[in-house]
Amino acid sequence: MQRLKWFVSAIALLALACGEVSESSTPVIREGEGLLELPLVSTSAGRSYKLVGATFAITGPQNATITDTSADSVSLALIAGAYTIQMNGEWHVERTDAPGVTVPVTLVSPNPMAFTLGEGETRPVRFLFKVPGDATADVGISVDSGGWISGTFQFMSVPPDSSDVGIFRELSGKTIPFVISFETSTVTRSSDFGRREVIIETGPIAFQFGGSAKILVDRIAPTFQGRSLMLRLSRQSFGSFFEGVWLEDVSSGLALTMEFYGYDTTGIDSDGYPIVRTLSYEAGFANLRQGYGENSNGRIDAELGAGTISPQ
Repeated sequence: MQRLKWFVSAIALLALACGEVSESSTPVIREGEGLLELPLVSTSAGRSYKLVGATFAITGPQNATITDTSADSVSLALIAGAYTIQMNGEWHVERTDAPGVTVPVTLVSPNPMAFTLGEGETRPVRFLFKVPGDATADVGISVDSGGWISGTFQFMSVPPDSSDVGIFRELSGKTIPFVISFETSTVTRSSDFGRREVIIETGPIAFQFGGSAKILVDRIAPTFQGRSLMLRLSRQSFGSFFEGVWLEDVSSGLALTMEFYGYDTTGIDSDGYPIVRTLSYEAGFANLRQGYGENSNGRIDAELGAGTISPQ
């Protein structure tokens, strides 16, 4: 068995009232408000990193623009409700011991991203970054050593008189970017029935969504938060591919199925097993449902736009 650590960075984002925001002290939360927190510095593997030059536009029940991110952290109060937050500006990540030197990172999360803030709640909203090599730069949240699945749900258009879609009607015809991230993974090899494959069991997962998708943010993300995924990287004559994933919550009846179309034609090691590395998929299929038969509250299908499954 082999333990792989995949390194991503996370940025916790927050917001406050209308206008420009630059306060760093913890504000008083009034009735009807929640708190979003924005630490901008994180330490990982003996190195500290800081997000530099970013501005953030928040839209929802209150609109806010965060322009001053010079402090190590910012705490902001915001009226409870559904929001989107977009990272703008000529941002980059630096090591604090080498100011002015940019660390190469890739933004993985949707931008803008949707989130919901409850009354009296303190919520971090995470923008994930990929840092090459062994470094981690988790700015604003505890360090992640994990991987992700990213892509886009392209939900089918449903006729207005259709009852099958049920609780998922708001998703009809929408395109929603997503990231499923996980902190750790355990990798094992299997040669059952003569087929050589690598089995990846993830640590707790977290969903992030872009666009306007209240049911995804309010129902899907919290329902599957903290679950684990089983990913199978299988070898076939035409190359290696990731088999689909399936998530189900028995208590709520919510279930998500995803299939990926795309192959790695070169990634085979000397023992004939697929090499665990970042793979791009060209397309795919997804399905969301709640319940079965008479107990069904709806279902909707989606095509998956091109995306990545990142194991390192």
